[in-house]
Amino acid sequence: MRYIIGLFITIVLLILLIFLLFHSNSKTNVPTTSMPLHSYANTDAEVRLTIDGPINANKDHQQVQITANQNVVTFDQFQGYDSTVVNQQQFVNSVNAYSAFLYSLELNGFTEGTNSSALSNEQGHCALGDRYIFELIQGGNNLERYWATSCPKIVGSFEGNLPLMLTLFEAQVPNYQTLTKHVSF
Repeated sequence: MRYIIGLFITIVLLILLIFLLFHSNSKTNVPTTSMPLHSYANTDAEVRLTIDGPINANKDHQQVQITANQNVVTFDQFQGYDSTVVNQQQFVNSVNAYSAFLYSLELNGFTEGTNSSALSNEQGHCALGDRYIFELIQGGNNLERYWATSCPKIVGSFEGNLPLMLTLFEAQVPNYQTLTKHVSF
């Protein structure tokens, strides 16, 4: 009788082990935040928006990046696919300003997205439009990374409020319109 109970327990444990192995492999390895976004205000974490322009000749390709942290907001304009910096501006930031920005991002979907492996990379999507990449970075590691496009039929992994998200990031850069007047997006 003990033999049968022991065998039964062994079989159940084996089935449970197999289930857990297959169940854990079905999840993607895309990082996600473990804390509310606003709680990163007093840390070295930064949020970033990258606007990658249409796929075109290397000399014509442009990209804009806005990176904010508790100390500074950085505007970078890149030329070509090797990301040569052609314009960089930095603006002083504060913990309170950064916290307000993070709250706004959080409430409007910055951390909402799918971790589907089919949507893990934006490259090649929306070739004649723009790709928008939203990142939460801490210690050089992406805690979160989602993307969207300007093409209506291409969804991307980002599920937040795209127009408002773009406006919130642009509002962090004084004279954004002037800085981007020669960018051909």
